[in-house]
Amino acid sequence: MVGSETHMDERSLIVRAQTGDRDAFGILVRLYLQRVYRAAHGIVHNHDDASDIAQDTFVRAYKNLDRFDVNRPLFPWLFRIARNLCLNRIERVTKREVSLPEFDTIRSSHQTPDEVAIARDEKERVRMAVAMLPDQHREIIELSHFQECSYKEMAEILGIPIGTVMSRLYHARQKLKDLLTE
Repeated sequence: MVGSETHMDERSLIVRAQTGDRDAFGILVRLYLQRVYRAAHGIVHNHDDASDIAQDTFVRAYKNLDRFDVNRPLFPWLFRIARNLCLNRIERVTKREVSLPEFDTIRSSHQTPDEVAIARDEKERVRMAVAMLPDQHREIIELSHFQECSYKEMAEILGIPIGTVMSRLYHARQKLKDLLTE
């Protein structure tokens, strides 16, 4: 499906869910559960917490679905719910594990064991550099590169203008580049 068709299908599912159609809401959960989990994991850096937060996100979304504007895309709203739940969880936890979700690695059948080891080391270097970024920069990198959000989605999720998204992303990439070249 393409852009507006996807939004149209999403909208009809939301409208159905708002009228009490649990099957429609179940479809929305299946469509967005992995993405919400990855977003939560990118913030709390813990599988169990991210799983709990993803579930809690959909419970809250279901309870508040009647207040959702069907003319808006659903993911930014879900992300904001998940982000708030993550921040609440982090406030309660004094020590958190610092890691990023596993990147999907496409392994070529032509790679030697040395090439695989080098790629793994490089992936770990990037993961550690991203973990060292300030929260604001780590969050924008997460949204852009791991969640593949558009500028518009990032602006909506973060509640900032698109120009600020672009500026913040530029500075985050520069900081990441500096960390990787050190």
